[in-house]
Amino acid sequence: MTTVGSVDTIKALRERTGAGMMDCKAALRDAGNDIEKAIDVLRKKGMAQAAKRAGREAKEGLVAARVNGAKAAMVEANCETDFVARTDDFKGLVAMALEEAFAAAGPAIHSDKLNRRIAELSGKIGEKILLKRVKVIQSEKGVLFVYVHSNNKLGVVVELAAAKAESMKHASFGELGKNLAMQVAASNPMCISRAQVPSPALEREKAIFREEVKGKPEKLVEKIIQGKVNKFYRANCLLEQVFIRDDKMTVQALLDRAAKPLGDTLEVKQFVRFQLGETVSA
Repeated sequence: MTTVGSVDTIKALRERTGAGMMDCKAALRDAGNDIEKAIDVLRKKGMAQAAKRAGREAKEGLVAARVNGAKAAMVEANCETDFVARTDDFKGLVAMALEEAFAAAGPAIHSDKLNRRIAELSGKIGEKILLKRVKVIQSEKGVLFVYVHSNNKLGVVVELAAAKAESMKHASFGELGKNLAMQVAASNPMCISRAQVPSPALEREKAIFREEVKGKPEKLVEKIIQGKVNKFYRANCLLEQVFIRDDKMTVQALLDRAAKPLGDTLEVKQFVRFQLGETVSA
């Protein structure tokens, strides 16, 4: 039987909480040498310290994504240093967040288990830790493809669909899906097509273009602006972007080429892109 206050007791508390030896000793003392109460003491201490860290910046971290059947999940978790982001503890937190995302009934995670782990880990390592964003993507008609960059700071989920179910089982379809995910990662499109460009974004660009052409002959102004708008579309609409592996074709041309031998039509249904540290709109 383990002796209360012994090295074995401290070791047992450390293994269960990940807290330092001196913190475990102090917690056992404050809890009257009751391990369960000592765990509560450490948790409360970790939450209090986390509150003090709230004003600090957490710009490092990891992006992770995974597909499970017709559902994909992607998360971004942040910490203060890249050293912590590369630890097994932090990677384990990110893996837990993905699991909780798949288990959640809706698009958001409301997990006491996850919140406790964030507080515990923050207390253990002494850094601010937060789960910045989570996205669950559900496919109804297509196949989901995931790309996570080798540094784990950029992730993409793309849904690609075909009119015929058998086309989506073809090897070329899978290769196309992977290429599209890498395209989104590299080229950061705003949307899939022109029709999806938000009106405020387009109007803002047009206003800038009009300032740029001030003083030019009026008969040329609209033509110049339209040329700039088309260039904006080519940069920001996935289907109009130049394919990253062949600069002589667009992504739409790539889709058309892949569809021809299948005798089918292919469509990008949706995509989601997370890059570590980017500003997230409310």
